[in-house]
Amino acid sequence: MTNEESIYAKREQELLEKCKIKTKEQFLEECNKAGIDPDWYAFRFDRSKPVSIDEDTVYYGKSGKTIVAYPFHRWDIAFRELLIYKEEYEWEATGAPYRITSVRWESDANISATFGNTMTIREYRLSEQVEQEMLDDGWIFDQYDRYMGYCVYHKRVSISSIMRKAFIVFKFTKRTDKRDAETFHFVEGSYLIGSYRYPVPQDLRARIKSERDFPVRISKELSKELTERLAKNLIEDEFNDLRALQEAKRNALAAAFDAKLSASDQKTAFAHASNSAEIGNPAAENCQYSRCYIVSHNMLHQAYDRAGLEW
Repeated sequence: MTNEESIYAKREQELLEKCKIKTKEQFLEECNKAGIDPDWYAFRFDRSKPVSIDEDTVYYGKSGKTIVAYPFHRWDIAFRELLIYKEEYEWEATGAPYRITSVRWESDANISATFGNTMTIREYRLSEQVEQEMLDDGWIFDQYDRYMGYCVYHKRVSISSIMRKAFIVFKFTKRTDKRDAETFHFVEGSYLIGSYRYPVPQDLRARIKSERDFPVRISKELSKELTERLAKNLIEDEFNDLRALQEAKRNALAAAFDAKLSASDQKTAFAHASNSAEIGNPAAENCQYSRCYIVSHNMLHQAYDRAGLEW
């Protein structure tokens, strides 16, 4: 065995020891212990199954997949995805209208690194020239991106200053009810992902700073407290914001229609109008994921239909 082969073998052994499930036999045993239905997985590529496994890839959901560097990594990854599916499956069986799947904090600042009680944030400006205003405000020029056409800056700031403008984001899965279907044209009975955010409570800023893990994770105990405190009206707040976003998009797209424009120019006008309706719009800033994206998609699609444009 060459020195290079010896190093590779040692590394492979170290990674294998870190795996909870190392073989197919152990995988089957763990699935049985966890109550995983054998019909939920296959040992070949099969998108009809929630999880399928081939020699170097784990497939999950409609399009998810993880390619592994070592074959034994397949088992831990596949088992994790099966546990996620099992949790979703059992929740859907309860008939509950929604469930919160994660709680995190986020900031409008573009955070690239953290150092103790400070963070490095970045800013991108659509300009070929370095802006003196940015330098005067403490930003350090990094580079001009010729491909994207913007200048990149960074600066170091305190976490406290970031926290003053931070939000708590609740990501959830919701079963589409009749009201959702009638208002937003979602498919009734389908399960869609959404999220909604609230400003960080002032009295919890210090605790979030101490219980966070870069960049956005927070402790389970704090997540529970934030959920009980902030998310009482989560579904109504998200629904009302989506409805406001839908109306803003509808008005902007209607104003952008011009019968004199060519098809190409009209599509461009619609795109600009749709994007402009989101700028500074609390509804667009507070909502994310498929529920929000489908609302925007449907409004644009309807505008195309009214203008006689091909989608």
